[in-house]
Amino acid sequence: MSSLLLKPDYRFKRRDRISIDTCTLWQVESGFVRTVTWNEDGEIVVLGLWNPGSIIGVPISQIEPCELQCLSTVELTRLPLDYPLTLDMLLRHTAQVNRLLQIMHCRQVQERLLQFACWLAENFGQPASHGRLITVKLTHQEIAETIGTSRVTVTRFIKHLETAGLMRWSGQERFISNKALKAHQRELMIA
Repeated sequence: MSSLLLKPDYRFKRRDRISIDTCTLWQVESGFVRTVTWNEDGEIVVLGLWNPGSIIGVPISQIEPCELQCLSTVELTRLPLDYPLTLDMLLRHTAQVNRLLQIMHCRQVQERLLQFACWLAENFGQPASHGRLITVKLTHQEIAETIGTSRVTVTRFIKHLETAGLMRWSGQERFISNKALKAHQRELMIA
């Protein structure tokens, strides 16, 4: 059964949290969602950030507990229990998780932040003159949870990266410069 034939079942507002069960798959129709779980200390562990077309849920992540957190207004379609997962879906899911894991293992927090911002720009951005505008709005706290640091540290390093001309992250604008993106691409080729 094609998900294109299904209409969005559920609409959620930014910051809504959706507990999910072990056998439900969801397709993101519009908006941005992050999947999270918790460690033994109750701290959030971000499993992924997802945009329209993404298929998400415990059957793919194999992690419980799991929660969906809406980063914008979101429309989701609940997929039938017999929905066929394709190899392409699983590979895309695995690629994102692997890339986030690679970012998490950058030793320098500023480099981790810059790599994450470049990844956001590449996956959730639109071309602009001299760089890319990031279309998903993440708070400094949400970024900190994703890259494993504190909100204060994220704010401090964003200011450093803005001063260096590598990004702008203020008010409604989230921008990554071509200079940062090119350096990021070189880093990926070396790794």
